[in-house]
Amino acid sequence: MTLRMYQGRSPIFPKEDGKDIMDFDDLLFCHVPESELPYAFWLVSVPWIGRGPIPKLIRDFGSFKEVYEAPDEVLINAAGKRSSLSALLEIRKGPDITEKYNEFLRTGMKISFIWDEDYPMRLKNIPDPPLALFYFGHLPENNRLSVAVIGARQCSDYGLKLAEDLGKALGKNDVNLISGMAMGIDSASQAAAVSAGGSSFAVLGSGADICYPPSSKTLYEKLKTSGGIISQYPPGTKAMASLFPSRNRLVSGMADAVVVLEARTRSGTLITVDQALEQGRDIYAAPGRLGDGLSAGCNGLIGHGARIYLSPEIFLSDLMEDHAQGLMMQDNSSFEKRNAIKPSFDTAADKRHRKYSGCDTVPDDIDKEHIEVYSHLTLFPQSASDIDLSLRKKGLTSPGETGICLILMELCLSDHALQISPGYFCRK
Repeated sequence: MTLRMYQGRSPIFPKEDGKDIMDFDDLLFCHVPESELPYAFWLVSVPWIGRGPIPKLIRDFGSFKEVYEAPDEVLINAAGKRSSLSALLEIRKGPDITEKYNEFLRTGMKISFIWDEDYPMRLKNIPDPPLALFYFGHLPENNRLSVAVIGARQCSDYGLKLAEDLGKALGKNDVNLISGMAMGIDSASQAAAVSAGGSSFAVLGSGADICYPPSSKTLYEKLKTSGGIISQYPPGTKAMASLFPSRNRLVSGMADAVVVLEARTRSGTLITVDQALEQGRDIYAAPGRLGDGLSAGCNGLIGHGARIYLSPEIFLSDLMEDHAQGLMMQDNSSFEKRNAIKPSFDTAADKRHRKYSGCDTVPDDIDKEHIEVYSHLTLFPQSASDIDLSLRKKGLTSPGETGICLILMELCLSDHALQISPGYFCRK
């Protein structure tokens, strides 16, 4: 048997000038009848990386069902090698594919193909988008702003605080938060967004039915109802290091902007940044102290032109200014890179950044005698001695180290400060 025997049978692809359209991008616009979905499901039932042979097979045979029903040797000849198809051929030997598809749907997991309306529009515009997404919950809405928050797994208390504050702000402002559910920055920001009543989406480097890392199980279950669990890999795919780079490009691909809160100079976080730049996404990085290994990656990004992340409020203003108008117009070009060398530094965003003092407003419920000590607290741990010295250098009256310790303890009790380690405090 040859491929010719299967050509000319009701192709899914439209025809142009009498020839089958051979471009992968035409998958975005093809019409796939309901009866073809079990066979399309079969073609994405193994963890393909990139486009692989799938688009070629669909184009050659004209429909998913024709690919499924073709003899082994015909498929192997069409794909060019057996190794690319061995897993698919093995699946075909099992139960009827329609029953397997219905069984998959009964698990509560869903699938969105690249031609479906709910497939994220931002993702359709990246190079080499996955043919299908497997997910629990729902997918990010095209008409809502989306931000990817990423950073170190072994983050500091400083990074954790930044992640929680940003996640909370995004959740309260109905901005989708995209991340990878990893320990540290990822999971802290996502948990905060959900707690604030927002939506967050975890993109996994495993099947959507496998919680990775296992320590994020509680968050994993919450995201099923307050966002989604998304994977380009079929159910049962175990987490492997080789799958994460491809996963990372989906994290950035679903977002309008990427915020890096803590990262070392050599980390998986910066791989995501590289892919985000290729996709034309805006990059923000939170500055940190020089010499701090966890901030070295962020400081380096700022040095190479990344926007500086100063606070949730300033970031949200920048985000709305840059993306909201295009989003309302459903203009796909708003998902593409528009950054260029600026002719001046007098934009609204520049003015916001120049006004940033690094000091937040003092909460109304703090006692007057505690205000000066509270104002000297930062996100970096300090001792009573540090604050005493700072007060004296500014010519302010200091209650002394003992008095400062008492005030700090009271601030902890009123939930305005946090004791990080014996004798060291930071703002909460």
